[in-house]
Amino acid sequence: MISIETYGQDCKSFASELQAGIRKWVEERINQRLVREMDKRLARRPHQRRKDSPRRQGMCQCQQCGSRQVQDFSRNGYRQRQLVTNWGIVDFALPRAVCQCGGSVQVPLGIIEPQQRIWGDVIGQVQAWAVLGLSLRQMQTSLGKQVHTSMGLATLNQMVQAVRTPSALAFTRVPPVVMLDGIWVTLLRETGDYKEDQTGRRRAVKHKEKVCVLVALGVYPESGQWGVLAWALADGESQAAWEPFLVGLDTRGLYRQRGLSLLIHDGGDGLEAALRQVYPQVPHQRCRFHKFQNLRSAMIVPEGLSRAERKNFKTDLLNQIRPIFDAPDIELARQMTAVFDRDYRDTQPRLVKILRTDWLDNFAFLPLLARFPAWKPRSLRTTSLLERVNRMIRRLSRAANAFHSPTGLLATVSRVLLPFRLV
Repeated sequence: MISIETYGQDCKSFASELQAGIRKWVEERINQRLVREMDKRLARRPHQRRKDSPRRQGMCQCQQCGSRQVQDFSRNGYRQRQLVTNWGIVDFALPRAVCQCGGSVQVPLGIIEPQQRIWGDVIGQVQAWAVLGLSLRQMQTSLGKQVHTSMGLATLNQMVQAVRTPSALAFTRVPPVVMLDGIWVTLLRETGDYKEDQTGRRRAVKHKEKVCVLVALGVYPESGQWGVLAWALADGESQAAWEPFLVGLDTRGLYRQRGLSLLIHDGGDGLEAALRQVYPQVPHQRCRFHKFQNLRSAMIVPEGLSRAERKNFKTDLLNQIRPIFDAPDIELARQMTAVFDRDYRDTQPRLVKILRTDWLDNFAFLPLLARFPAWKPRSLRTTSLLERVNRMIRRLSRAANAFHSPTGLLATVSRVLLPFRLV
């Protein structure tokens, strides 16, 4: 009977042989691909005369005379290089070319960039680990075991921060509904003071600070398609923070004349003020979920009730309020609100006040739903879709605890949101 130790050693040995075989296969495929790409760039195969190739401009360029004529170039051997991949370090021969003037020729090769030492699969692996919240040292240890080489923390940090907020491109089409919200995360800021660590090195003193990631999400209610329009880092959710963000959206083409019909938000004072300034003609819809949260917190519960009785009391009040928000038209909603006001203004003054606050903004979606009855009401009165997207960012912020730089924070947010980007 084979012992567990022997079985484990056999598995490790087989895995090592398998990885070595895969690494050898990858090495051969890379070399074959490079040769084919050189043939394509020079428009001829090896040992074929230059005069037999077509005289045309190519992607290669001589670094001395600037020529781009493929007939002026010929092969000039290979340069032995190494590349770090997820299967280990592979050796490959980088094809070289020379111009008839004697100058070196720059040859663009699709699978390997000039001076590249780390392949894209490793960079993708490191960025995926960053999304999962692994520290740089954890990545360094895992990568060392995987590819059998050591990689510096500075190099890993450069890969992690390689993703940036995309450039502000103009929108090719404008979604009719846009949801807006901010997510609070923790960032470490330098205080200007320094201290020595246990090894005697001088370290900057940092303190934790809450910052906000502003996000805009566009929705097409007729098809259910959605995507992230923009995101940015701000000090908070004040009017001064929201206005540049909204102006950026407007500059890229997000405005009423191109189809913007509704803006949904959670009712923050800063965002409301900014919307009145930048988008005064577009209806602003309060998120029903956030409104109900405010209503629940404003309820006055009689003393002496158990926890279950308190919950039932609040649920009963919400069930009386809910038909107001489900009313098919604004007049019926107004009448039902007046009845609730009359019945509870004395016993629930805070609740009635919150219900009356920004009352019209709770029904801004009704005219739009009347014009487009096929649209889903859920997409017109809540930011629940954006909350699900925000949950992915919150999950990363909890795993990281605190980000050490704004650049790293934006890089992490970008890796999460870029796959959902809508342009």
